[in-house]
Amino acid sequence: MQDKNEYQAELLSNRLSKRFKHLKKWAKRSNVTCYRLYDRDIPEIPLAIDLFQTETELPGETGDLYVQMALYERPYEKAEEEESEWLSKMANAVSYTLAVPMQNIIIKTRKKQRGELQYEKNSDRNIHFIVKEQGERFLINLSDYIDTGLFFDHRPLRAKVRQDAAGKTVLNLFCYTGSFSVYAATGKAKRIDSVDLSGKYLSWAKKNMKLNGFTDEERYQFIETDVVSWLKKTAAENASGDALSGTKKTYDIIILDPPTFSNSKKTETMIDINRDWPELVKLCLELLNKGGVLYFSTNSKRLAFDESLLPPDVQSRDISASTIPEDFRNTKIHRVWEITK
Repeated sequence: MQDKNEYQAELLSNRLSKRFKHLKKWAKRSNVTCYRLYDRDIPEIPLAIDLFQTETELPGETGDLYVQMALYERPYEKAEEEESEWLSKMANAVSYTLAVPMQNIIIKTRKKQRGELQYEKNSDRNIHFIVKEQGERFLINLSDYIDTGLFFDHRPLRAKVRQDAAGKTVLNLFCYTGSFSVYAATGKAKRIDSVDLSGKYLSWAKKNMKLNGFTDEERYQFIETDVVSWLKKTAAENASGDALSGTKKTYDIIILDPPTFSNSKKTETMIDINRDWPELVKLCLELLNKGGVLYFSTNSKRLAFDESLLPPDVQSRDISASTIPEDFRNTKIHRVWEITK
């Protein structure tokens, strides 16, 4: 008689086979070499499975395949030995179905803590490589944290920013590894400021920009500071300066994709996006040029967006449906509002 683990491994294998058959054609057309194959499609198998293919320099050759398999925290406790056996069965199913060597399957665990996702470090390996996404190149890190360096779910919005960036000034807040900045630079933005509190991520963002040929230090600024404090300081400097002096820092496109919750030791600012989003949006709008656009995104399912809390001279539009990528079965992975002056 087939045991429960074997049955679930078979279910996962069948699901992955169908998804891979569908998505590999789309990925080739889209010039995408990393994407999501599975995300809790079957409730009893609470995994997120992402596929990565490394960049190759020789034409006609394909790179190595890697898989990140992340286990969501279960609503119930499971013995460590039992969980380990289950994960091993699922990993074997992934390896067999996708023809990925077991040593190229990286298993991680997502755990909730204080309202945000905390990630277990997995530093015993050194797995860094370059992938392609819609013509752009990005450095991926599979070995240190669950955040690999590229959030797949914002791929369509990145493409929209690239399409509209020509000649524009762009502000990328909570910029992480600078993927929006890379797209904006490819779209021929006039100037791009990337702001993040993490020096590690800003260094990564610089590497991503350099990978794509963008090294002009005057056009592409990387600002290591607390985002909220920087917004307040910049707005105050704009207000006190001479309007005709040309020294104001304002932008045509602003990307605001903050964490749901943040209380870093590096700053006294604590962010709870469900509570603080109106203030953050208003601060951004103070730096937005007339005719400009602010893209406000959140992964929070609890955020109650209320247009009446915005200044009266702006319009907002929920564009979430148009920003969900082909590889995401979860259409509520994020929400995005387009806010214009």
